[in-house]
Amino acid sequence: MVNIIVQEDCGNAPKKAFLRDFIVAVVKGDNTFISGSTTDDICWNYVGNGCFNGKHDALAALKRLRSDEIRELVIHTIITHGYHGCVEGALKFADGKMLAFCDVYQFRASTNDAPIKAIRTYAIING
Repeated sequence: MVNIIVQEDCGNAPKKAFLRDFIVAVVKGDNTFISGSTTDDICWNYVGNGCFNGKHDALAALKRLRSDEIRELVIHTIITHGYHGCVEGALKFADGKMLAFCDVYQFRASTNDAPIKAIRTYAIING
């Protein structure tokens, strides 16, 4: 079971709540939620690990790159404005490794219910 720690102010707006739920779905491997929240032509750039284009490739890469047993997700900051959003936090794995990450999101539109069309992930692994 994954322990999830979210700063209180990370859910006080619809897009912030959406990004919180999205990153939790990524960590828990909820491909149904992820698939419903992204465009078919999503482009995910995992900086240093390649670009994954299209929903099928992006979902497969998410599963592969975050497949280690995650014990804890800490979300420090969620920022949204218009077409863009950002989630900054850390993952703790069963083997003691930690991964600090910052995901930058681009939405298809500036509305609250717009799906994600691009993600750029910066990550640093410690341990």
